[in-house]
Amino acid sequence: MLEPRPYRPALSADTAAGRLRDDVRAGRLDGDAVNAVLRAAGLRTQVRREQPAGLTSRELEVLALLARGQTNKQIARELGVAPKTVSNHVEHVYTKLGVGSRAAATLFAARHGLLGGFEADGQ
Repeated sequence: MLEPRPYRPALSADTAAGRLRDDVRAGRLDGDAVNAVLRAAGLRTQVRREQPAGLTSRELEVLALLARGQTNKQIARELGVAPKTVSNHVEHVYTKLGVGSRAAATLFAARHGLLGGFEADGQ
């Protein structure tokens, strides 16, 4: 991104870092990998919070949606990924939490304050 290309000029370090962080927020890139690249480039990185049970940010998103009763297909649609990707995330969540059902995963999410507030539809 810092090198000029035929289709665009070189980006500043801050602009390139911002675009990488945008890709992390959108789920296109892994946050740990982006932070490693930014640190290697001598740029400031965002502090990573420890997540419960070692879950990644994406796994937390999947867990929250799963705990709200969404199916894998609904979660995939909302996150813009394939249902198989969601299935893999759900398996990883179950393994990290040491559970074997959606009910147990939902209970974990509730106990750890991962669900946020619930709003009625249309309000």
